[in-house]
Amino acid sequence: MRLNDKVTNPGELRTPIKLGQPSLITQPGGFQRKAYTAVADRLAKWTNVYGAEAWTAESVQATDPATVLIRYHASIDSTWGVQKNGQWYDIVALDDILDRHEYIEMKVKRMVGG
Repeated sequence: MRLNDKVTNPGELRTPIKLGQPSLITQPGGFQRKAYTAVADRLAKWTNVYGAEAWTAESVQATDPATVLIRYHASIDSTWGVQKNGQWYDIVALDDILDRHEYIEMKVKRMVGG
């Protein structure tokens, strides 16, 4: 299947991930931090960023950037997070490919604790 001039094989969706909705947790001292509550399990195509794209990601201080492709999920938006191997990633960009409601491509970066 061709999406956005890229050949896409549904069989490549084999990396288990969780999608999570954001919430704010108040820590001792009144400080707040972002946390995610997992709401959906999905299989994804996970591609770590490399080459020129890695330099671009580094210039905006993205930590462990990646591109994630999943089947369409109607309620997901750019405030959600993605969990892989127990580590949460913030969604930086979200694209419903060709507005066909078949696949969503997400640019993600690892969440840094603070």
